[in-house]
Amino acid sequence: MTKSASAFPLILMVAGLAGCSLFPSRAPEILTDHDFGPLHAHTVLADAPPVIVRAKSLPWLSGTTIHYRLLYKDPTALHIYAQNRWVAPPAALLKARVRWRLGAMPAFGAQPPRHIDRLVIVLSRFDQDFTAPHHAFVRLTASARLYDVATGQVLARQTVNLRQPCAPDAQGAVTGLSELARQASTAFVRLATHSGGVKDPGP
Repeated sequence: MTKSASAFPLILMVAGLAGCSLFPSRAPEILTDHDFGPLHAHTVLADAPPVIVRAKSLPWLSGTTIHYRLLYKDPTALHIYAQNRWVAPPAALLKARVRWRLGAMPAFGAQPPRHIDRLVIVLSRFDQDFTAPHHAFVRLTASARLYDVATGQVLARQTVNLRQPCAPDAQGAVTGLSELARQASTAFVRLATHSGGVKDPGP
């Protein structure tokens, strides 16, 4: 057998391996970014008072992953949807909604005047829960405090704890959580614009 003939099987094997790497057997997974929907879908208040809006969240909600729990199987484990995520952290998206409805487009880094109030929102729950493989609901828990910028006094505060059924999949999580965010933004805008009639209940 000649050298060229003996090398032929080796060439075929190398070519086969190269073909596997160059032409994968399945298409790459597509990652989809989501927000809470168009800002203009929310009503803007005509004569809202100027309010600084700040929003933050617990550490596990500081990223862009969409979380869910399998309560019927392992209620302490947090899972994420691998092919879907938020375009920004949920607290930032909620802040954008509140600012829009107060008549201000999101503006980062601007130095506001000190004679206006500050609304601070803390998001502590924002996920989807499965009670069975084909039954799920979404939950949002957030609190807000309205401060007098000059004195630091708390003028008003409110906590929202929202829940509603949703489709048992990623799209159900996105749609359901976006609706809860809309409801929460409505509550916090009301807090910021009607603080005169809301009393601070204390610590």
